[in-house]
Amino acid sequence: MTEGVDLNALVGREFSIGEVRLFGMRLCEPCAYLAKVSFPETLKGLVHKGGLRARIVSGGVLRVGDALIETP
Repeated sequence: MTEGVDLNALVGREFSIGEVRLFGMRLCEPCAYLAKVSFPETLKGLVHKGGLRARIVSGGVLRVGDALIETP
């Protein structure tokens, strides 16, 4: 979970969290399952805000409080 990070800007970019290097693949849009188990109105507020699917470039340890650092 992140806070204060523009995940949309990480699509197509490499970044690190702690020791882990990642590549932002695509946005994780809300799905029909979420609407089914909650309320259909929930989806409207989550469009383009549902998260980010990322590929692990190199593994490592993640710790609570690790900063997200974009790779130039």
